[in-house]
Amino acid sequence: MKYIFICLMLITTYSFSIQRSDVYKAYQNKHYKTACTLAAKIYLYHKKDNDFLTVFANSCLKADNINRMAFPAMLLIRDSGARSNSIYFLTILYQKKLLYKSLIDGFDVSKYNFPTTDYILSKIFVKYSKKDYKKLANTYIFTDDKDKDVTYKMNVIKDKGVYKIVLKTFKKSVLVKKRVYW
Repeated sequence: MKYIFICLMLITTYSFSIQRSDVYKAYQNKHYKTACTLAAKIYLYHKKDNDFLTVFANSCLKADNINRMAFPAMLLIRDSGARSNSIYFLTILYQKKLLYKSLIDGFDVSKYNFPTTDYILSKIFVKYSKKDYKKLANTYIFTDDKDKDVTYKMNVIKDKGVYKIVLKTFKKSVLVKKRVYW
């Protein structure tokens, strides 16, 4: 019992050592992964602060850690702007979930229509659902609508028993970014 109490005290002390300002500073410095991680540790203390929750969700989005967006997105309910932000974040998360289900289980997503967002996975979902891709073996190849030098290659891998979507961005055949979703 004494050990549990000490552990709880250490966790509480650590949580309070992280401040909202640390999250904002990381976000402003474009350290989105850090901002997302820090915010996840303290968001319950700030669950009524729409600005903080939006920074939390947006940090996670920019860090491509979109599963973590669900926590702040569900709490963005206090005003019209917050609810709009919630819809934006949850749309992307839902598109990812449907894309995952389709790629892993063969689920037909062509009947689903969502608001279009500027996030890359959202754009890929729309193209995928319209069958606007080339398929080469187990890789789906998409072209960018605005920049013909940019292509996206998506496939599924199994890592430690978990299927993951791998989305690679290429500019003139050079790998620019790799994202992994599950």
